[in-house]
Amino acid sequence: MKIIDDTLLNQVADEAKKSPRLRMNYNFHQSLQDKCHRFLNALESGTQIPVHHHPTKAETFVILKGKVRVTTYNDDGEILESCVISQESGTYGVDIPENVWHGLECLEPSVLLECKAGPFVEHEVDGILEIKSGKDIFLAGGCFWGTEHYFKQMEGVVETEVGFANGHTANPTYKEVYTDTTGYAETVHVKYNPDVVSLEFLLQMFFKAIDPTSLNKQGHDEGTRYRTGIYYAHDEDLPVIEKVFAEEQKHYQQPLAVETLPLQNFCSAEEYHQDYLDKNPSGYCHLPESLFDFARIAKEKKSSAK
Repeated sequence: MKIIDDTLLNQVADEAKKSPRLRMNYNFHQSLQDKCHRFLNALESGTQIPVHHHPTKAETFVILKGKVRVTTYNDDGEILESCVISQESGTYGVDIPENVWHGLECLEPSVLLECKAGPFVEHEVDGILEIKSGKDIFLAGGCFWGTEHYFKQMEGVVETEVGFANGHTANPTYKEVYTDTTGYAETVHVKYNPDVVSLEFLLQMFFKAIDPTSLNKQGHDEGTRYRTGIYYAHDEDLPVIEKVFAEEQKHYQQPLAVETLPLQNFCSAEEYHQDYLDKNPSGYCHLPESLFDFARIAKEKKSSAK
């Protein structure tokens, strides 16, 4: 009998940290020819298992530690379902039917228990799907409860997630970030469809929801965790960011206090912070309700071809 305990999970997680792939398997099956493959899969934050499928095999993932996003797709690369599995959320795993495209994104250091039929067949993973995924940007606008709710109202925003960006400690909790000693900013990960809304428009809307000259303070919330920032994961976004920033600077005599930096890291916040104002409609928010109303009706002016 093999006991799966913290000692084993930590052992595999430590090996993942040392691996160039930032992933490590621990097999319970003895041979690739076994009829059932069972193994632990340890992943570090930011690790992604590319979208793939198994034409003849189902696959089950159960989260033992950490937080992982699992997304399924149709044959056209469009998202079918997406969920975060974690002990904290109460969603402990997923079962993927055979021939269903799926991919995983590790949101914090995690260990999964995986199970699928054997034996292993070379090239069984039938290709990598070209995903029609949107783009994303990471925006720090003070308390992330209100900032997330604001962007959720906008046409073209397909998903939001609150968390902490550009800090210097591993796996921060909200309580740790609240001390202002971790270097993290409360940040919203905004995923959007560029065919519906542009990054330029989203950034223009972002500036309408902040005081861009206020350093480490938005509304009544004060501290470095409440600083404003635009953190980009794609270098091609920088010219757009610089353009919008320059336009906004024209409205102020003093320099803007908004950071514009490459994304160094992003850690998802605890489950109770996600969609906070949907869960708590009368909860605290530093933004006025009128701003949410404005976001619902705001439309990007599209230039017409001549």
